[in-house]
Amino acid sequence: MTDIVFEFTQPKGNKDVALTDGFIDALFSISEKIHTSEKFRVRSNGASRLVWHVTEADLMLMVTLHVCFTSEGKIQNVSRHQIYQKLHELYEDPCCDDQFYIAFEKFVKLGLIEEKVSGVISEFSMNHFINPDTNKISRLVVVNPFVFSKQFTDLPISAQKFVFDLLRKQGNEKGKEVFYWLDKGKGILQQLHKKHVYEMKNILELLSDTVFGNTPLVKSWRIDPKKGTSLPKLTVIINESLTSTYVPGTHYRDVIPGKRTYRRVIRHLQNLLSENMIGEFEFLNNGSDFFQLVYLLRGKSYKYVAYVVEKIRELYDKNRVFPNDIMNFIKDELRHKAMVAYLEIAKNTGVYKFISPKKLDESRLFEFASAASLFSQRRFTLMCLKSLRGLEQTFTRPPAYDSRDYAKSMELNDYLDTITTRNYAFSLEKCPERYHELEVQALLRIEKGDSREEVRDWLFKQVDLLPKWTLVPDVPLDFKLEEYILTARSIA
Repeated sequence: MTDIVFEFTQPKGNKDVALTDGFIDALFSISEKIHTSEKFRVRSNGASRLVWHVTEADLMLMVTLHVCFTSEGKIQNVSRHQIYQKLHELYEDPCCDDQFYIAFEKFVKLGLIEEKVSGVISEFSMNHFINPDTNKISRLVVVNPFVFSKQFTDLPISAQKFVFDLLRKQGNEKGKEVFYWLDKGKGILQQLHKKHVYEMKNILELLSDTVFGNTPLVKSWRIDPKKGTSLPKLTVIINESLTSTYVPGTHYRDVIPGKRTYRRVIRHLQNLLSENMIGEFEFLNNGSDFFQLVYLLRGKSYKYVAYVVEKIRELYDKNRVFPNDIMNFIKDELRHKAMVAYLEIAKNTGVYKFISPKKLDESRLFEFASAASLFSQRRFTLMCLKSLRGLEQTFTRPPAYDSRDYAKSMELNDYLDTITTRNYAFSLEKCPERYHELEVQALLRIEKGDSREEVRDWLFKQVDLLPKWTLVPDVPLDFKLEEYILTARSIA
């Protein structure tokens, strides 16, 4: 077989990486459920992905996490996008951002990564990084930077996984023979999704023929055939020059610096609390409530922050102590303030009547306001105005379908020809509700002694003075105004 020789260019990641054996094992163990067809979606309208498959993006993410997380397996105030930027920086041929976000979401779903938010601190942490028995970092597997090269990531996923498994089994012993029992449906064959020994041979031949510079990746291998009840045994040696060993004191990590923790908000909030003589709020519950409040107020105006502090002061003045559930109270106040502001915008722009046209539904009003609060009030005002014309053209109807919708007083039928007056009001497209008021007044006039002719003439004159009807909302049962506004925004 012809050797596959690559021109070995220096990969972007040019330093050894210290992976943890526990994390590699946890990721690769998901292959045990390979036949389970469970799927998940990152986006509601995106394609579903299989959970129990290890992909190339998974391997890239695993390595990147070990580069940019601390020696405790954590990172603070860093976004997913920043982690992807690090991956892009490390790999010669990185996966696309969509594949990265799918891999990241899968890691979270499977418990390989945990996300926590506490006050102004957001934190990602890797599980299976710290050994729970010793409370120390798991056994380190130092990997040569050839894994960042395009030569390596162009290999089939099964070959890449096998190399990582070889490296973790070899450990710190360069030139060590690593062996596997080749049992169908178990062990390394199961992990690589292979059923036959010859498939394993194909991977080994590929790795032996894959040369970085002048060095083949696999130095030697052999498969001892099955004897009696014993299974076939695979023995492999990775070339020493493509392996690395752990060196104490070496810095294997390049931790991404976290963003600032809203220092401006902290200082402003501290000053306001002090001015209102409630500075001790900063130290309530060991400071956790204060930092939660800072997180809630990030990006808000000074006026908004002052409003919140005023509410805290009012609550304190009532009891002379801070209640245990003070954060729930503050969150309710913020929700109420935000809801009122955005509902006022909806009313002023004319879209309010489409939120819950059938009946007053407080939960729908809050749901709408919560979605609206993702945008600035100025931006949301413009979005509502752009949506209004389409709403009125598509989701409205006349308030009356015929003259029967103008009927109010059945008793009035005994005195007047109400069919004629109702037809007249309908023909002029007068407001049905205002006409209903006229029928009530007409009946009172008759009961007071006015003649039928007088009441009839009065009624016709009053119909002429009524305002024209306005179209009323007519939306589907599952209609969500906030979703329509966002759609109109994306089309505009």
